[in-house]
Amino acid sequence: MNKKNLKIVESFDDIKIYQESIKMNKIGAQAMQEEKEKNKKLGIPSSFIQNGQILYELPDGTITTEQPWGK
Repeated sequence: MNKKNLKIVESFDDIKIYQESIKMNKIGAQAMQEEKEKNKKLGIPSSFIQNGQILYELPDGTITTEQPWGK
């Protein structure tokens, strides 16, 4: 996780909301990792956004800004 993009929150009115948001974030991150691994096994590139830029991870691990599916 890129910590420089996180906002500092002074307080939460409801700790349950905070706990649920952490739980949902972990579930989402796990699902994304599983799909990324599945794509790699199938030879399919994965896409993601980093610093506002769309990037593609090819099955060999190469990261590129060029769309691997053609135009």
